[in-house]
This record gives sequence, C-alpha cells and structure tokens, in this order.
Amino acid sequence: MLPYFPFGQRFNEKMGTALLSESERLIEVDEHYRSEIALKRQLLAELPEYYYQDLPGYEIAQWDVVDSVLHNLALFAPDQFTLQQDGNRWYWRNHLLNETIAFTFGDVTTLPHAPLDWIGRQIQEDLLLLTGHDATLVAGQLCFANDWSLDEKIGLPFWQIHAPITPIVEPMMRAAQKLLERLPVGRSVWRANWSLKISNQLDMTARHTPMLKQLLTDRLPTLTSETIGDQLFVRVERQTLTRLPRSQAILFGIHTYQNRLANEAADPERAKLMAQTLSTTPRAMLEYKGMTGYLPALLTYLTRK
Repeated sequence: MLPYFPFGQRFNEKMGTALLSESERLIEVDEHYRSEIALKRQLLAELPEYYYQDLPGYEIAQWDVVDSVLHNLALFAPDQFTLQQDGNRWYWRNHLLNETIAFTFGDVTTLPHAPLDWIGRQIQEDLLLLTGHDATLVAGQLCFANDWSLDEKIGLPFWQIHAPITPIVEPMMRAAQKLLERLPVGRSVWRANWSLKISNQLDMTARHTPMLKQLLTDRLPTLTSETIGDQLFVRVERQTLTRLPRSQAILFGIHTYQNRLANEAADPERAKLMAQTLSTTPRAMLEYKGMTGYLPALLTYLTRK
C-alpha cells in the first residue's frame, strides 16, 4: 500500500502543507531504493544534459543540499549511511550500494559530478533548487517528473514554471508562492500530490508525454468498471520544501510512490475515500489531471469496492 494516501471525504482545493517534525525524515529510503537509484543513474548516463541542469553561480546552494541530505540520511539511517567529518574533509559511506567516497566540502573537483548531481544519485528523490524572491529554478536533477522537464523550466521564476496557470489551480499556485517567500530556515514543510496514470513507469518527463497520451487514447475503450483497477496506477508525490541555511535557496524534493489501483482499492476504506474525493473534484481539475475520459468507469469500480 502507498505510504501516503492524500484522499479524503471530499476534494481539497488547498495545498495541504504540513511541517516536518524533528522525528520525520527529509529524505526517505524504501524497498525500491536500489532499483530506483539504478534507473536514475541509467537515465543520467543516457541523457545527462536532459535529466540534470544547473545555472552558474549557485555552487554554495548545491553544497547546502549536500550538507542537508547527507546529515539527514546519516541521522535517520546510520546502519545504511555513514558520514564522518574532519574539518572540510568528508567521508561518506553508502552501505546499501557498498560505495565509499572522500571529498573536500566546497571543492567541486573532489566529486565526480556537480554537487547537486552527485547527491541526487544517492537518493530516490528528484531535487530542484529555487532562489530569489521570485523562486527561480536554477538547478535540478529531475528523472521522475510528471509531464515536465528541466529543458522547459530551467531559469524561470515560480509563476512562469507553472504557466499557463488555469483558473482551477491559480489559488493553490498563489498560496504556494507565498509559502516560498515566507519559508524560514529550519522549518521544512511537505505535502502530497496525487494523480492516476495509465502506466507505472517512473520517468514521465515531457519527452514521454506524447507516447503516454497515445497509450491512454488506445486503452480508453478497454477501461471499464471491470478492468480499470488492473490498468490504472495511483501516483503520489511526497513534496518537501526546505530553506537552506548558507545560500537561503529553497530545496524542492519530490519522492514518487506508485501502486496499482486494484491494490489500493482492495482496502474498502481507501476505495471509499478515493470515490468520495473524485466525486467531489471539480470537472476543470479532472480535465487538468486528464481523468475525464474514464471517470464514470472509475467511480463505478470504486463504489463496488
């Protein structure tokens, strides 16, 4: 079952952010760790300039991310990750991958990749760096995006990143922009975002969008109330926002979880909450999420469950 289930008694138009407590991890590691890291590294080997991009002048922010992520991993999973420091000389051991590296903090020549790119290869999350009052996207490692890519967004401020902003999501976007402006150091927040997909491939970056749209079109006639549970996947993003101490940049982390709809709906309570959420979701939002074509069959399926 999905560790996060952002469905309730009715559709919630608010962002739904919450503070990360001291006992909650910024970076999560689950049973898919090795396979997802392998996939990340494969994608970065095949198309490095597509899945990782950065603008010059933000190296301090990148090192900020290395600091935050490594300390969080070592704190919450000391049996899986070990960090030792001798001044600026850092020693990192990833026990899950049986990898060890020594590097000088702040010296990019001592890492095999740019700091943000290197640390992204250690974790399942996608990582994005936003800076300035308008939260401009200045760097990112984005392998498992949902219908967008760095090619389209690098160098853009927050509002333009999400353009064109449809009326149904504009209030949420304005709330998100205010949150970014006011987010203090040491007070990370998180939220969960949901969608339903015709495929369970993790890499849904923009280069795959035409193929995925065609796949949905081709399968739409077969998405009946009897078959839809086995053909759709619930996709949930755990999104975190962290103000970094040295650079004042914001780290946006995205950990993607997914499960077959039938597996989630096997729990009657979850099936009920999904049905209640979807039946109260505005049509414009359903269109935004690409769900209108199969919604009647989906609601019938969930109601039966």
